[in-house]
Amino acid sequence: MSGFISRIAKRIKKYIVWLILLPVVLGAFGFFFAKGTAQQSSYTAAVTLTLGKYDDGVYNNIAEVTSLLKSDAFLNEALSDVKEEERQDVKTRLILTNQSDTQLQLSFTDADKERALAVVKQVSETFLKQDKALFTKRQQVIENRLAALEDESVSNDSKVDKERFLYELESTKLGMKQAKIVDPAQVLDEGNKGMSAKKRALLGLVIGFSISLMFVVLPEVFKES
Repeated sequence: MSGFISRIAKRIKKYIVWLILLPVVLGAFGFFFAKGTAQQSSYTAAVTLTLGKYDDGVYNNIAEVTSLLKSDAFLNEALSDVKEEERQDVKTRLILTNQSDTQLQLSFTDADKERALAVVKQVSETFLKQDKALFTKRQQVIENRLAALEDESVSNDSKVDKERFLYELESTKLGMKQAKIVDPAQVLDEGNKGMSAKKRALLGLVIGFSISLMFVVLPEVFKES
């Protein structure tokens, strides 16, 4: 056994330069190779909306909203600054996920981080703009009806009915909500990033050390056998 260890020590002394150099070279190669190639391949951006509540058959219905956001008419307005083929690409790859009966997540994946973020922002902001217009219109109708009813003169027999109608309209007004953003537009992940430079360098060192160890030990092991 002492002879085996002695031969190993001699081989280490003989090839010491190469045994040190190999792990260092592989580690350096791993580090600089990673710096040149570790790039994002895709980015997923998402935004989550909660739908409004003002008795609209389309904008307050998650199934209808899902269809609306994929429609050509809506996307033509939301993405008016891009070419038709790009809009069709968004239409195909835009993912709509129902998180509840009133919450909807919009997500889009693209190789360009800024484009992925821009798409979900433009789509969600256009929807909120349209929703706000409908909400405001509905709210104005309720307020006009309230004002008209309050100014209306009624007989003593009809006062109870008037109070009831006023209460119902006030309750409707208080219960109305417009759509809003729950989770703002953001990049959810960084795609397929790959190994970092430090990890590749460490892997190179380990591989280099392993090769060096085998180069020193294996020939002597075979001699022993």
